[in-house]
Amino acid sequence: MEAVNEYARHREFDFSDENFRAVVDAIYRIAGISLSDRKENMVYSRLARRLRKLNLNNFTDYLEYVEVDDEEKKAFVNSLTTNLTHFFREDHHFDYLTETLFPDIFARKLSRIRFWSAGCSTGEEPYTLAMVWEHLKNKPANIDFKILATDLDTNVLEAGRQGIYSVDKLAPVDEQYLRWFKQTSQCTPNQKQVSKLLKKPIHFKQLNLMDEWPISGPFQLIICRNVLIYFDKKTQEKLIRRYHSLIEPGGCLILGHSESLGATRGLFENIGKTIFRKIG
Repeated sequence: MEAVNEYARHREFDFSDENFRAVVDAIYRIAGISLSDRKENMVYSRLARRLRKLNLNNFTDYLEYVEVDDEEKKAFVNSLTTNLTHFFREDHHFDYLTETLFPDIFARKLSRIRFWSAGCSTGEEPYTLAMVWEHLKNKPANIDFKILATDLDTNVLEAGRQGIYSVDKLAPVDEQYLRWFKQTSQCTPNQKQVSKLLKKPIHFKQLNLMDEWPISGPFQLIICRNVLIYFDKKTQEKLIRRYHSLIEPGGCLILGHSESLGATRGLFENIGKTIFRKIG
C-alpha cells in the first residue's frame, strides 16, 4: 500500500478514488470488462497518455469526452485492453484440431467449415488456425473454409490484417511453418509478413462482445482463450451461452488454460484441456 501511495504522489494528474471508480464503471458498461482495484496504477498510466494527447488536465473532463466522442471511446477501450498472444499458444489445442476435430468434420463430409477466433488480438491465433488447415494431409477438395477473427481493440485488428511480425515472434515457430512468412517491402529488416494465401480464409472484424453479434453461424469451432478472465461471472456465463447457440451439435468451444465453464458446464462435454464439445 505504501508503494502505491508513493507512486500516486508523483502523478502528473490528480486521480482520485472517484475517478478510478468512474473508469471502472465506464469500461464495464462499454465493454463488459471488470477491472479490479489492483489495476489502478495500470489504468492511470495508460489513460494519462490520452490526457496528454488531448491536452486535458483532469480525468473528469476526459471521461466526459469519452461519452460524446466515438473515436475517443475506441481509444479508451484500446488503452485498457491487454493483448498477449503468440503462434501455437497452448499447442495441445492445435494437436486436437489435427488429430480429432478435422477428421471428424471430414468424416461427416461437410462442404462448409467455419471457425471463430474470438479475441484474436494481433492475429497469431487465426494465422495458426490457417497454418494447421494448410498442413492437413488427405484434405478433401472444394471445402469452403473460413475463419472469423474478432477483437474489441481496433489497433490490434489492424496489426492482424497487416500480418507483419518480428523475427523474435517467429523464433518458436517450427521450421515447416516458416515458409508462410516472407520479407516484403512493408517489413523492416527485423520483420516478416504472412503470405497472401494464408490470409485468404481469414476475415478480421471489430466486435464488442457486449453488443449484438451480426454473426449467424453455425461454427464447428469457437476459440475464445484468455478473454473470459476479463469479465465477471455473470458476463462469462452469458457469453458462453451465446457461443453455445452458435456452435453446431458436436462442435467445440476452446478456452484458455485458466478458464472454465462455471455454471454453464452442463452445456458441454469436457474432452480435453479446456476443450469442450457441445452436447446435443
